[in-house]
Amino acid sequence: MCGICGIVRFDGATIPEVPVRAMISLLHHRGPDGEGSRFDGPCALGFTRLAIIDLTPASDQPIIDDEAGLALVFNGEIYNYVELREELRGLGHKFRSQGDGEVILRAFEAWGPACVARFNGMFAFAIWDRRKRALFLARDRFGEKPLFFARSARGIVFASEIKAILAVRPELRRPNLRPIYRYLARGDLNLDAESFFAGIESLPAAHTLTIDAQGRGEAVRYWGHRAAVVPSSPGERNEAFRELLFDAVRLRLRSDVPVGSSLSGGLDSSSIVGAIDAQKGGSTIQQRTFSARFHSREHDEGHFIKRVTQDVGAEAHEVWIEPDRFMDEFAQLQRHQEEPLASASTYAQFAVMRLAREHDTTVLMDGQGADELLAGYDQAQGMFWANWARNGRVDKLAREILAFARRYHDIRQPAPFAAYYLMPTGMRDRLASWYYRSQEVISPALSKGFAPASPPSPQAFDDHLRNELVRWQTTTQLPEFLRYADRNSMAFGREIRLPFLDHRLVEFCLGLPPEALLDAAVTKVTLRGAMRGIVADQILDRRDKLAYAPPQRRWMHGPLLPWVDGLLRDAESRPEIFHPAGIQRL
Repeated sequence: MCGICGIVRFDGATIPEVPVRAMISLLHHRGPDGEGSRFDGPCALGFTRLAIIDLTPASDQPIIDDEAGLALVFNGEIYNYVELREELRGLGHKFRSQGDGEVILRAFEAWGPACVARFNGMFAFAIWDRRKRALFLARDRFGEKPLFFARSARGIVFASEIKAILAVRPELRRPNLRPIYRYLARGDLNLDAESFFAGIESLPAAHTLTIDAQGRGEAVRYWGHRAAVVPSSPGERNEAFRELLFDAVRLRLRSDVPVGSSLSGGLDSSSIVGAIDAQKGGSTIQQRTFSARFHSREHDEGHFIKRVTQDVGAEAHEVWIEPDRFMDEFAQLQRHQEEPLASASTYAQFAVMRLAREHDTTVLMDGQGADELLAGYDQAQGMFWANWARNGRVDKLAREILAFARRYHDIRQPAPFAAYYLMPTGMRDRLASWYYRSQEVISPALSKGFAPASPPSPQAFDDHLRNELVRWQTTTQLPEFLRYADRNSMAFGREIRLPFLDHRLVEFCLGLPPEALLDAAVTKVTLRGAMRGIVADQILDRRDKLAYAPPQRRWMHGPLLPWVDGLLRDAESRPEIFHPAGIQRL
């Protein structure tokens, strides 16, 4: 995990060192173990290193092949680098390091831009081709690693974080009003190719971009959501899922520095801890877990955390999330995040990453992504009810409603979601816009400038249910959480690895029938079945789902109230964005 940056001039002018050094200095938190740069006429590359695989100088970056005329800077991990290196050696390629970065460069030499389809990992990288005077940019399938850029007639500037681009393009330090409107009118935080800064773009997940000497080039998608063929029997499905998850964990345990786990006590993170423990064999290596605790019985999962850590004999570390410290550190949190936050749960993860640094654990495994793959959110019940109603499965719908009533003694929670998911997408978007706009916090001037249209809904499949899961994975849920995870971990020079986002596992889950996801009012059926005997029944049979979040509503009406009131009063002074009367009511 690292920070990368670079500048390419289309007019052929030589890049001076000063702006690149300024960019590197703003990315040092992402890579505190070293830095490097490459100045090659109209191209300059910068790098800050977080050493995880091959700690020797042989894996320092930029990685350069003068004979081929190529130079690479890379952020992330290629988990299957060992297998790819052997394949490339068989093709005649020679290696001078044991790291995964050089594997990317050799793979590009062997297969060109198509190399990205062979990578199992999280990555954002740039390759400068001196002979072609072309810049190649790539980002992983789900956007775990960020990559921003700004183009002009003179050249392109790119970096892992927006602040590094602003160091050399300060004129871009101005708001992009359309994303701000979408955020205030719809709650949108994932902007795909846009950012909240005018003129700064994000390379979308699962895309590459080649910029030629004239500055021409458009992003190209290299991977799309598809469904794998899965076994028909529940037992075989559970076994196949478990094998894929275990292999995803095995690959992500590759590291030359300590690996721990971020543990909430929920089903997903507990499954990752259980999968790690199941693969230890006769090893005496002790797991380390890092958890956030809350002074609220309704929010705290301490007893579940304790059960998991005791079962695997983990060295458990905890941090209590306090409102005073949240206020004190909010500016620092926001500076690292760079764009708006949706809740205080982001700060809980921020505190866990600091805890991991205090205990010298560089890599943390995490269960993020499982909810989007396996329909684990609270609204999933309603989404499945809508699916069975739409498909005429009245018998199945009736059984699920009855099962939910027996399990939770109330059907009022999923019923509105069922009605919502039965609506056409356009109507749902108008409803969401109406809800946010009814708060009347947006200035009339900003409202007049933009229509409330949402981004197009994904149509990867011919059924609404799987398309909704893809929507969660690409538009409404996962991208936001991946941004939080990257910035929070990098703020403290830590790395988060997400086994559930192994693309093989994602494709397997998209091939599961609805009843393998939800049945008899129980969510994540396949995950629970696959981990039975590995994770305690107390965890697998949980009915509640907590958001790993502080008691935010209680804070807002208590210790945070004066602070929040001050923030809202500041917003009143921005009439070009906010409607003062609406802010006062809020």
